Amino acid sequence: PDEEEAVMHGYGSQEGGSGGEQRHVEIRSFAARMWMVVGVAMACISAAAADVSSCQHTFPDGQAFDLSPLMRPPRERDWYADDRAGNMYYFNVCSDANEVPAACVAMNKAIQAPAYEVSRDGQCQWLGQLKSMEWAYIDESEPAAGVEVYYFDGEQCPGGIARDIRIQFFCDPGAGMGRPLDYYVLEEQCHYSVTWPSQYGCPAEGATFLFGLKPWTFVWLFVLGVSVYVGGGCAMNVAQTGCEIGPDAMPHAAMWMNVLELAREGVEFTREKVGALLGRRKSSYERVDGVEYEWG
Repeated sequence: PDEEEAVMHGYGSQEGGSGGEQRHVEIRSFAARMWMVVGVAMACISAAAADVSSCQHTFPDGQAFDLSPLMRPPRERDWYADDRAGNMYYFNVCSDANEVPAACVAMNKAIQAPAYEVSRDGQCQWLGQLKSMEWAYIDESEPAAGVEVYYFDGEQCPGGIARDIRIQFFCDPGAGMGRPLDYYVLEEQCHYSVTWPSQYGCPAEGATFLFGLKPWTFVWLFVLGVSVYVGGGCAMNVAQTGCEIGPDAMPHAAMWMNVLELAREGVEFTREKVGALLGRRKSSYERVDGVEYEWG
């Protein structure tokens, strides 16, 4: 058959089929990349929100505290302090310690916990559990004195009492972050106490904005959320409908165009009302013999 008949009967369609297949591959590749971005963004949002919210606390009287700057991120060395007997204590704030002490590992006590004690003779105990963390004022009659965090339900003492530890963050605006190593850890009948003067022991005035988040943290999470919405929606539209990568692939494009139009109309309406109140609306004036008169 000649070339024209070949096209009519499907001959020579290999090029078209190849182009369609290439287009399909591009769509699938784009969708895969976008869903990868969505997944990473959602993971970042979840991790950031969990970390921030777990280390901020607002008491019923409205006093808020933010200890999140004191959290040791993964792979950083844990906080540590000692007592008068030379025993060492390793702990984190609002999170499990990043490393289980070697002494605990040697004793088959490789248990994730927020705080540990390693005695001078190499004994190791875990002093509480993150899930039992509680907040309290150091002095309920004076909230500005500082805040304390408790970890309960630690390893049992010989008498059957569960160990627990509290970290007292005394309000000291001039201390900066502070260092728990500057003060001895106190222990009484399996109850441990860490003293830690710090600027973060002071009430966090205006530190939260929404859902206990700092303003810039909220903005960052909002931007990530919008990225997830736009990226995921575009990927879904391209993959399912095969539309071109561009404005047409935006999720709920028609709705957002309608919202923008409503917003524009709202601005115009507001402008007219403000103009009327200020007496500058042109439609309320009429020019007669070269002079503008305002009609009631």
